[in-house]
Amino acid sequence: MYNIGIIMGGVMPVPAVCGGAIETLITSIVKKYSKKDGLRLTIFSVYHKEAVEAAKKYPEVRFVWTHTNTFQNLAKHAVFLAVRKLTGKTIRAFQRHYNEIAPVIQNEKFDLLIVEGGDEQAVIDIAKDYRREQLVFHAHIHFIPKEEVVKGFGHMIGVSEFVVREYEKACKYPVNTHVLKNAIDVDKFNRTISEEERKKIRKKLGLQEDDFVVLYVGRLIQVKGILELMQAVLSIDDKHIKLLGVGSANFGKWAFSPYEKKVKRLSEQNKDRIIFTGYVDNAEVYKYAAVADIQCVPSLWEEAAGLVVLEAMAEGIPTIVTNSGGMVEYVNENATLIVERENIITNLKREICYLKEHPGVRKQMSENARMQSKKYDEAIYYRNFVEVINKIIEQNRVKKEEE
Repeated sequence: MYNIGIIMGGVMPVPAVCGGAIETLITSIVKKYSKKDGLRLTIFSVYHKEAVEAAKKYPEVRFVWTHTNTFQNLAKHAVFLAVRKLTGKTIRAFQRHYNEIAPVIQNEKFDLLIVEGGDEQAVIDIAKDYRREQLVFHAHIHFIPKEEVVKGFGHMIGVSEFVVREYEKACKYPVNTHVLKNAIDVDKFNRTISEEERKKIRKKLGLQEDDFVVLYVGRLIQVKGILELMQAVLSIDDKHIKLLGVGSANFGKWAFSPYEKKVKRLSEQNKDRIIFTGYVDNAEVYKYAAVADIQCVPSLWEEAAGLVVLEAMAEGIPTIVTNSGGMVEYVNENATLIVERENIITNLKREICYLKEHPGVRKQMSENARMQSKKYDEAIYYRNFVEVINKIIEQNRVKKEEE
């Protein structure tokens, strides 16, 4: 039985009762975990009352809760911040979350410690008695590591081939890399609504029955390309093509950045073509997908592997995505149209019009999307996780024998 510790970032808990992409992925592992696979799993998570209650469903998994908001830990963290500001020195023993983890990993022997976000340098510091090969960095974003990180972690897991390649380019030290593609709870999104409910939602949103609805799900920030998508829709000379944005718009008093204000101004000037719902719970997004015709993911940056694409495929909605980072590794050309980021407004406009004019293509893409999504279910994710862990353990065994 190999002892595996998964160290969360100390902001949101596992199980993912407060959401969070990384927390949701690790919850998938918790849900499917079995001791029969020869792994003893310990999750180092920030304390949350609801998370503790949810964890009772998984008695085989060990949870170590850190209490970051106690007076004692807040006081220590204040000292940590003050010393770092005055001297530039970092005393990890005073850094909340990690100061509680440190005694556990120092007194026990873990075969592997896997870092899932947060302060990776803190883990290197508190795990000084561990060999480099026992520390695993799991990169969920397009991550260009500092030298200390590469030097401290003997293994790296990336959510796409793209993320792994970018990490390897920055490495000045030998590192073993592994790909573990993301996953979702497919059943959570592969749901339908009645025609009556569909009409009710469309009516509530101010949509007509003959409107062609382009869906956007995500944050309204510059790198996500929402402004370009708005401009693409508005450039189409068909008033029945409309954009439905699901997510936090940061409008009104929360619109601080010039970009947010520009998005707000453009939407207010075109209320007949652009609709924003504001924040929608992830569990309810499928209802909005059901009233849309297609979904766009117009990312302008290098997406590591957007979960929103997997969710859209599970919902059976045809997608248009940009040729961005690792995102294109997840899609299937029979379910998704890929456009280049250069001249993105023109490219989006072209593909939106194409899909509107070809309902038969959309129907086939929808069926293919649901099939493609099955490759990224939680059960498959867990099996792939176990396979990666076993590979790492075997590589470490061979290396140790060679030394």
